[in-house]
Amino acid sequence: MALAILLLAGLAGVRSAISADAPPSQGQGGRRPRAIVNQAADALVGYLRTEQPLEEGATKEMILAGLRQVVDQYVGTNVSDVFFNVCYQRAAHASEVWETYWDVDDPERDVTGWPRRYWLIHRHGIDPFAVCIARSREKGLSPWVSLRMNDTHYIDDPNKTSRLWREHPELRTSGRRGFDYARPEVRRRYLSLIDELLHRYDVDGVELDWMRFAHHFKPEDVERGRGVLTEFTRKARRMADEATVRYGHAVRLAARVPATPEFAEGLGMDAVAWVQEGLVDVLIPCSTWNPSYPDVPVQRWRERIGPEANGYLLAPGTDLWIRGAPGGRYMRTDMETMRAFTATMLDRGADAVYLFNHFVPVRFTLAYGGPADAPGNRHVYADLLRAAGSMERALAGPRRHVLTYHDPVPRRVDYRKPLPAEIGPGQAARFHLPVGPKPPGGRVTIRVGLDELPGHGEAELAVRLNGAECRAGEDLPRLQPRESPPKRGSYEVWSVGDVAPRVVPFAAPLAAVERGRNTVEIEVARGGSQRVVWLEIHVDPAAAP
Repeated sequence: MALAILLLAGLAGVRSAISADAPPSQGQGGRRPRAIVNQAADALVGYLRTEQPLEEGATKEMILAGLRQVVDQYVGTNVSDVFFNVCYQRAAHASEVWETYWDVDDPERDVTGWPRRYWLIHRHGIDPFAVCIARSREKGLSPWVSLRMNDTHYIDDPNKTSRLWREHPELRTSGRRGFDYARPEVRRRYLSLIDELLHRYDVDGVELDWMRFAHHFKPEDVERGRGVLTEFTRKARRMADEATVRYGHAVRLAARVPATPEFAEGLGMDAVAWVQEGLVDVLIPCSTWNPSYPDVPVQRWRERIGPEANGYLLAPGTDLWIRGAPGGRYMRTDMETMRAFTATMLDRGADAVYLFNHFVPVRFTLAYGGPADAPGNRHVYADLLRAAGSMERALAGPRRHVLTYHDPVPRRVDYRKPLPAEIGPGQAARFHLPVGPKPPGGRVTIRVGLDELPGHGEAELAVRLNGAECRAGEDLPRLQPRESPPKRGSYEVWSVGDVAPRVVPFAAPLAAVERGRNTVEIEVARGGSQRVVWLEIHVDPAAAP
C-alpha cells in the first residue's frame, strides 16, 4: 500500500505531460506542436484498408496490417495523441459489462453497417483497440480510449442501441435526447465501462466525451446535476489513479465540454471545478459538431480555473464543419480554416489543438476554400495534420477566420447567434472575429455573404475593420457545374463563393488589423435592407496588399 501511494505521488506531476519529451517547436515558446485526434469507432473500421476486402475473406494477417497502418499514417505529422473511441450506445470490443454490436439474435443477419466490420474482426480473434494501442506505443504516439458519454446515434435501430435505452424510457432526459445522469443506473452503466477499459487496455488516459451529446439532465435538474457529474468524475479519477499504480505510468483523464465555462455550467458540467480539484488533466472545450466554434475563450478558462491549478492541458477542439448562420450553407474544414484555428488558439495560450471528426486517411484529398483555388489547389489530409497545432505553419500560409456560433446553448444563458444579421442604410451590424497574431505583411480581406433578398445583387455595402474603411472588390465567383460537389443542391459547398447567394470581398488596410479580436462593421451604403449570413477575415501573408 505504501509503495502504491509513493508511485501515485511520483506520477501525479506528469499526468498532463503528453509527449512532453518531444523537441520544442519554433514560435510556440519552446512547446512542440501538438494535435490530438479522436479516432471514431465507425471510422476506425470504415476506413480500414486490407489487401483483400474485409467482407470478402481478408485474413487475420491482412487485418492486423490494416489496423497498424491506421496508426502509422500519423507518423510524421503533428499528431501526438490518438483517442480511440470504443463505444456509441454499444461497445465495439468484447465487453463483459456492455452489450457489443454482435450481441444480437442473429449476427449474420442483424449486424449491419460499420458494426459488421467489428464483428468480422472479432471472429478472427482480434481486438482492434489492443492492436492500435500497442502500435501507437511502438510509433511514439500516446494512446487513449474515448467514451461517448451519451450518444444517441441510431436510436431507431434496436440492434445498435442498448437494452437499457430500449426497455427503460424513464431513464432518459426526454424521448430522444439522451440518458438522464440524475439516475444512478445510468451512472453505474458508464462507470462500469470505464473500469473495464482501464483493466483491459494499458493506455495513457481516458476521455469522457460529454459532447456526444450534451443533454445529460432534465432542465429542472441541471443545477443539482453539476454536483452529480463532479462526483462521477471523482470516481473516474480514482479508477485512473488505480490504473496508474497497475501499469506503472501516469493514466490521465480528459473531458470534452462546451466551448465556454458558462455554456458548460449551463449544461450541467462544472469543468472549472474538475480542473481545480485535479480530477481532469486535459480539458477540451468545443462546440458539438456543426458548426465548429473557432472563438473558444482560452483566457477566460484560464482565469476561471485560476493560477493555483497547474499541470493540466487546455486543448480547444474543432470539428469538421464550418457554418455561418443556422440552416445556412456549410463547408468542411480545410487548410485555411485549420491554420486560422491553430493560430487563434495558440495565440490565446492553448497547449494543443484537438480534432474531432477528422478521421479520414491522411491520403484523403482536401480542396481549398479560396475563390480562385477551389477546387483547383488541393492538399492531402496529412498536410492539415502538419499544420494543426503548429504556430509556425499556421502563420506561413493563407488562413480564413470564419464567424460561426456555438451549439448547444443552455437555457438561461444570454447568448445570441451573431448571424443572420439585418443591415440597411444607416443600420450597421457589428461583429467581433479573432485573427490570432497580427500579420506583419500580406493582404487582409473581409468577405461578406448576403442572403437572397430583393436587391441583394445590386446593393452596395460599407465595411469597416476596427473603424478603418475597406475597399469593395468583385463578387467572388461560384463553382462551375462541372466542378460542383458530389451532393449537388445540398447545403455543403466547397468554395467560399458558394456559401451565400452573393459573397463580396473588401480589402482591409493592413495597419487596421489588430492582434486577437477585431471588429467588423457592415451597413448598406446604397440599396435596400439586406441580411448577412456569412462573414470571414481572410489573411494571406504572402500576397501583395
